[in-house]
Amino acid sequence: MDSLRGIDNRTEALLGKEALDLLRSKKVAVFGIGGVGGILFEALVRTGVGEIHVYDCDTVEESNLNRQILFLGNDIGRRKVDVALERASLIRKDVHVVPHFLRVGTETEGSVSEEGFDLILDAIDDVEGKLSLMEAGEKTSTTVISCLGTARRLDPRLLRLAPLSKTAGDPLAKKVRHLARERSLDLSRVLCVYSEEPAMDTGASLGSSVAVPGSAGLLMASAALKALLGLY
Repeated sequence: MDSLRGIDNRTEALLGKEALDLLRSKKVAVFGIGGVGGILFEALVRTGVGEIHVYDCDTVEESNLNRQILFLGNDIGRRKVDVALERASLIRKDVHVVPHFLRVGTETEGSVSEEGFDLILDAIDDVEGKLSLMEAGEKTSTTVISCLGTARRLDPRLLRLAPLSKTAGDPLAKKVRHLARERSLDLSRVLCVYSEEPAMDTGASLGSSVAVPGSAGLLMASAALKALLGLY
């Protein structure tokens, strides 16, 4: 059994060879590789999505290590996208990872339009950035899956997956819905991971541990794979 068959045999047993071949033909964009996006990115790599463009403008900080699965202590100070590329190459060689050290905004608008992604995955914190990705998705008829608030929460059982138009119980979702409507965006086209758990009062700090962001990333990964396989 060769190494490629070895890494894929359990996935093939679940999805079938035709589905794996389809995933290898897909090209996706992951925006943000922190607590949510890091485990999302790694799940896509391990499943064998053929081409993954990863966008992040941050470097690794010690405060990231309690919840951001891609990074270790010796990565502090490095660009997150460079660490992601290196980690992906250690997992498997047949996934093409393209790093972009960019902040979501005007710098990325052209890239999203020109690259022809099959799926846009939003794991960033910035509201304006989220809206710009939704706009790009609508302009290019590309499905967008977006993660909303995961900080100040402890219970991953209260994570939900729904179109933006049907999200509830999350203040960030309410704000994004309002602003998206102001821009005349179709809220039913954006699939969101969000939490119904009331946010804890942690003062000014957005306290967070690994359980909820990590679970949100895996829920995004599941939704992404279903979308790429035409199961939605």
